[in-house]
Order: sequence, then C-alpha cells, then structure tokens
Amino acid sequence: MKTGKKVYLVTASKAITKKRLNIAEKLVKDLGFEFKYSDSILEKYYFYAGSPESRAEEINSAYRDKDSDYILTVAGGMGMISVLDKIDLDIVKKSDKVFVGYSDVTLLLNYINQKTGKRCFHGPNFGKPLEMFDKKTINCFFDALNKKNYRIVFGEKDIFKKGFSEASIVGGNLRLLSRSLGTPFEIDTKNKIVFLEADSKTESWVFDMLWQLKQAGKFDNVEGIILGHFTKCGKDIELYLKDFFKDFNCPVIMNQPIGHAEPNLTIPIGEKCIIDTEKGFWRILF
Repeated sequence: MKTGKKVYLVTASKAITKKRLNIAEKLVKDLGFEFKYSDSILEKYYFYAGSPESRAEEINSAYRDKDSDYILTVAGGMGMISVLDKIDLDIVKKSDKVFVGYSDVTLLLNYINQKTGKRCFHGPNFGKPLEMFDKKTINCFFDALNKKNYRIVFGEKDIFKKGFSEASIVGGNLRLLSRSLGTPFEIDTKNKIVFLEADSKTESWVFDMLWQLKQAGKFDNVEGIILGHFTKCGKDIELYLKDFFKDFNCPVIMNQPIGHAEPNLTIPIGEKCIIDTEKGFWRILF
C-alpha cells in the first residue's frame, strides 16, 4: 500500500541503534510511507539521542523540511525536558505537520499544542515491527491522520464516576506531566478532559504523582478523566486509582486502551472529546 505521504523520523529522547532504525524504516514502508531523517538520528550523548541542542535541531529540521508530511518518533525514553526550550516555535507555527509519539514525548506534544495550536498526536512510537502492533492501534492512527471521528465503547466495570462531558482533551504519561510542574512547559488542564497513562511504577509512586498534580491544582477544573493503561504498576493499582478519584465530580473512566501496552489508541491533543457514561462510550471529534 502507498499513501503518497512522506514521514520524517526523529529520535527526540533516548539513543537508538542502527537495528532499531532499520525496524522503523521497514515499519513506515509497510504502512505505505516514504521516509527521511537527519544525519544525527543515530547520535549518542550519554543515554540520549544526541545533546539537547542536537535533538532540538533534529525536531526543528523536521518541522522546517518541505518534503515530509508527518513527524514520527522512533522511541521514547527520557531527555525531552532538556530540549523543549530549544524548539523554535516560529518554525512550528509555519508548518502543518503532525507530530506523533508518546511516553517521554508527552511534554513536547502538550507544549507545542498549547503554544501553537498545531496538531500533535499521543500515539505510537515507530521503533518496533508491524506485527507487534494491535490492528486497532494502526487503524486509529490512520483515522486520526485523516480526521475521521472515532468512538470507543466501554463497559460498566470501566466506569468509576458517572457523567457526561464535552471538552478539549489533553494529557499523556503521568510521570512526565508531574515533572512538567513549575516549568514553562507545565500542562494546562483547565476545563479540559485529561487522559493519563503510566508504566513501570509502583502503586505508591502513581498515587504520589497523582497527588502532586492535585496539589498543583491540575484537577481543580477538569471536565473528565480517562485512565489508560497502567502497565507494570502493581496488582493493586486499581484500588489506588479508585481511592484517589473517589471524590471527583466529573466522569472518570478507566482501563482504556491508551499508553504502554497494545492497543495504544491515538489521542489528538487539543481536539474535542466526549465522555458519555450513560451510553457507555467516549469519542474524538475533529
């Protein structure tokens, strides 16, 4: 299949190997894209994919590039916090590209959308083979790229707090959102539906990070909460989540297919979302 579109692959956080890059190249070709990337994509600076300056320039170059349509991340990891102040927002504002990624990229997605209104997707990273993706992950990614509304059905067991909400959606990885507090890149949750996911943290770590966001006022005016995968976060994580959200007055749903497991549905930051617990669905509207 050929889409007629070209993607620009970037490594914005941790360093990758040539093997990982080859896997990403094959994946995007299997999905019907042509691809390109900068000469710095395999750089290594300690744990990271180059120095903060190098990684920022890679992103700026991707936005500046006139041949590509989308910017896709190969991997997450750590390190985005040192890059954000070097992103050239004037270049971003002039571009119509969509930036796609998740995990450590949470910070960049919300920052770019808040500052420029440009399209950013909390969606798959592209450094693994196609057969490792659930079909729903790939289908939802293409729906989002094509601005096709989609609807996710959930059961009674996934409803923690009932209600109806319609608002813009923001969010991402819980660890990154809590680390954004007190910086110029702090997430704006006022009058928003917030989605959260986490991985490889104990129940107590998740609980404390949620409380950090709460103490910072990030849940004071939210319109709804969508809880995604809490992967490898302990066998009692649901008990902790229910305890934390028990006094919320907005709809709260859990066990949704977002984050560090498959399927990982694409969430377009800043787009309209509806949660309707009576009818048992949430949906994205473009």
